[in-house]
Amino acid sequence: MFLSLCRNAALFIGIETNRTSHVERFVSGITACFALISVFYFSSLFLSLPDSLLVVSSIGASAVLLFAIPHGALSQPWPFAVGHLISALIGIFFYQQFGASFLTGAAAVGVSIVVMHYLRCLHPPGGSTALFCVIGGSSIHAMGYEFLLYPLLINLIAMLVLAVILNNWFSWRRYPASLNKSFHQDSNEQHLLEMEDLYHVLEQEDIFVDVSAEELMHIYNAARDHAKERHKKRVAKLSR
Repeated sequence: MFLSLCRNAALFIGIETNRTSHVERFVSGITACFALISVFYFSSLFLSLPDSLLVVSSIGASAVLLFAIPHGALSQPWPFAVGHLISALIGIFFYQQFGASFLTGAAAVGVSIVVMHYLRCLHPPGGSTALFCVIGGSSIHAMGYEFLLYPLLINLIAMLVLAVILNNWFSWRRYPASLNKSFHQDSNEQHLLEMEDLYHVLEQEDIFVDVSAEELMHIYNAARDHAKERHKKRVAKLSR
């Protein structure tokens, strides 16, 4: 009774059952740390110390996605790069038109979310980028739209290069996720459940899930194969 109550409580508040290995967890942290050191270095070349830390704080949130969830839909190059750039563009525009205030920052974040949805580049740290472009320091405001090129674009390119190199260094990681050959192998197989079925359900639910239909299909196929193998072992054991 007590254990069931605890499980239901954990499910209600969203405690995920995480069975990733200790190696994977440390790889996520170490690679993200190395990438952020590089981003801070590039930012410090163009901005004062407090403002460069603001930039790193936004990119830092992206590091969690790129290096801890490299196969996630929100972690891919398009949402990462375009999400930050379009949010920064909106944030700079709102600051120049309405000045720095909490309401202006909130409006910039809200508009950024809507635009990212339509451009299919939803990236949560983009909201932070839009916000600090409005309420950030004087050196960010003084740069205006030049901020999009340096340090932001330079930081984004550096992060993408490091994400490709560091993630693909390990055999079980692939970045971008399209490099994962198992996704393509699964898609070529014929099953009762097809990719269009997954797209249909995602559309009907009308919510954004941080997992692609391809990855869902891969997980489904892998789980199905594991269930078949487990069933074979059980039958063989009973027949002895």
